[in-house]
Parts: sequence; structure tokens; C-alpha cells
Amino acid sequence: MTTPPSTTAPTASRGRLDPVLADHVMDALHLAGLPIAHGGHGPGVHLRPAEPLDDNDDCHGLIALHWLPSRRLAHAAATEQHKQPAHAAQQLVVNAVQHTLTVLLPLLGTTADRAFHLWEVRVTAAEPLPRELTGLPGPRPSGPAPIAPGIRPDVITAVRHSAALAGLPVATHPGDPGITLRPCPPLDPGDDTTGIADLGWNPSRRLAAAATGHAAWNLRAAVEEAVRQALPVALGACGLDVWWRRPDGLPPQLRAYGPSEDPPIRR
Repeated sequence: MTTPPSTTAPTASRGRLDPVLADHVMDALHLAGLPIAHGGHGPGVHLRPAEPLDDNDDCHGLIALHWLPSRRLAHAAATEQHKQPAHAAQQLVVNAVQHTLTVLLPLLGTTADRAFHLWEVRVTAAEPLPRELTGLPGPRPSGPAPIAPGIRPDVITAVRHSAALAGLPVATHPGDPGITLRPCPPLDPGDDTTGIADLGWNPSRRLAAAATGHAAWNLRAAVEEAVRQALPVALGACGLDVWWRRPDGLPPQLRAYGPSEDPPIRR
């Protein structure tokens, strides 16, 4: 039987992080737009030295990554029994985001594999990012608002509430990293999409600014899609009514309809 993830933050290891490897990992996370949990306090990705599972587990020098959701969700999960709403929600959030890390980080030059028996992601190697993807993010670009006009207020509130519980940011200004709420075009004459949102993901302004060539644009699109795949599970577990619509020949829509009927934590 698989052991469920701990409801508390991982304990600090007596080992030390490889500073060069850790810098490369944090650069990749920043580039993707994901928060980092400094000091072991969420929300965000927590980095710590990997600890061996047994005498045959040679993990010296590796980095273990854990997703820490909001303190509110973690506290609620820690006070509940296994399979209760908040406890189950935390497991779903952690599992979804950590799976995304194994897809996302290799796109950015970091070798990462899921260690299911430890409920963590282990980083074994990382390459420096290309020069055009490093440095300061630059000025905030002009562009469409990350929350499009016409989205219903209850949808916006539900996305913000569920994202805050999961520990994921919602973009507030053009170019800021985080979840975006875009208009949701109807797919057929009977498809009423008034006021609902198509959820997307903004990576860092550094990646957006570099996405002028074909390769950089493809990288940005791949990063957005990798994070977007985690959103229906993570946000759905935290009280959002969200579903994929995948029409033939058209881009898929990740539709947010508003609060679900059975949130893990009542407001």
C-alpha cells in the first residue's frame, strides 16, 4: 500500500544543498513563474537535500522538491483524519503540482524524476539557462489584463480563493506570472459561455520577453501547458468548478464556472 504524503512540511535535512544545483533549480522555477517556499514555509516549491530511504538509496547530492500549499490548507489537513476533505484536497494538490514539476523542469534543463515512495521530486542534474533567459525581468509589459473584462465576479472570486488554498498565484497585472482568466468563446450555437473563464498560465516576464524566436515561443507555450495541466486537479480540489473542453480542431479550453458545491474548507 502506498503511504500518503505527510500533512506537514518536510523536515530539514542535516545535509546541505549543492549551491550551484540549487541556483539552477530556482532559476528554472522562477522562469516558469512558480513560487519558491523559502525557509520551508509555503506556499511554493520547497527545496531540501534528498534523504535516503534505505541503505541502498544513494541520493547524496540530490535535491528533493516538495510542493507546499497554503498554510490554511496544510493546517486544516493536519487536523483531519485520512481521506477527510481538506486532507484529501492537500494530497491532490501536492500530487498534481509535483507531477507538473517532472514535466516542466526538463523543459528548462533540469533532470527531475518522481520518487513516488517518498512523495517527492528528485533533481539529479541541471544545466545553466541560456543567457537570454537570465538576468532581471525588465519592465512590466503592456498587454491584455490577466483577468479579462466580462468574467463574472463569482468566477473571479472562486478562482482566487481556490488558487490561494492550493498556493498558486493569480496574475494581477499584465505580464505578471500566475493564473490568467481569459474570455471563453462558445464552441457551438447552444454553448452559453457568458461570464465564465478559460484559465491559462503566465510564466515569468523573463520568459515572456525572450519568446520572440520560434524556439523561445515554443518553450513558453510548453511551460504554460505543463502548469495548466495541474490546474483542474489542484483548483478543483480546492473548491473550483473547473473542467476541460477539448473541441476537435480548436485549442482546448479550461473552463472555470464558479465555486463548487463541496469545497474542502468552508469560508
